[in-house]
Amino acid sequence: MRKMILKSGMWCVLLVGVIALVLSLCGPGEVRAVSEHLFIPGIGSAVIDGNIDPTEWAAADSYALTMTTSTMTGTLYVMQSLTDLYLGFTIDDDEFTTGEKFGLYGDALQFEFDDDNSGLLYDMGENKVTIFAADPFYRDAHFINTTGSSTPDIAVGGETNGVGMSGRYGDKNHYELRFPLCSGDSYDFCLGPGSIVGLRIKYYDMVPDNGGFVYTAHLYPGSDITSLVTIKLFALYSYLPLIRR
Repeated sequence: MRKMILKSGMWCVLLVGVIALVLSLCGPGEVRAVSEHLFIPGIGSAVIDGNIDPTEWAAADSYALTMTTSTMTGTLYVMQSLTDLYLGFTIDDDEFTTGEKFGLYGDALQFEFDDDNSGLLYDMGENKVTIFAADPFYRDAHFINTTGSSTPDIAVGGETNGVGMSGRYGDKNHYELRFPLCSGDSYDFCLGPGSIVGLRIKYYDMVPDNGGFVYTAHLYPGSDITSLVTIKLFALYSYLPLIRR
């Protein structure tokens, strides 16, 4: 009986391994895009309160660079859990503006996703998430044309998924995002083990000007729609249970 149970368990583990291998070979894990930097997320989670706490984000993979059309340094932090993608971003802006202009509510950060890792932004239906410095603070949207226009998912029968928050800590502006790997909403991406997703970040720096506001855009890693970083999720077979005798 003990031998039969052991053999049965070994066959189950072998079956899971085969499934994981097929997913990794046939899924969207192949790197097709030209990436400025490949992130391998650490495994962890964080409280989304607009403060990138070093303890909470200790497991994150991170990469800092001088943003395009800017002297400011942006740093991206990437983690994941089994269900969610965690993105944190800090930028050494000298202020944290909370005014409104043209639908931007203060200093705003946009995560522009290349869902299928094609190497090109603005494919119709791909994800765009914005975190603002003021209410409403968060918007879950998707691209509706190849010029970069977007609409909120909830405006066309979808859902607002994920949560984001911003804040000012020390000499930096902080932005935190938690977004489901596969929400089930047709307007969101659905990422599996070993998936690779492209990303560009756009930061709108808003400053007071003659009783109103003006803003400039700064980009990470670059201004071209093919200038992306990529994030590779962990593969299922990396977490197979150990066989115990």
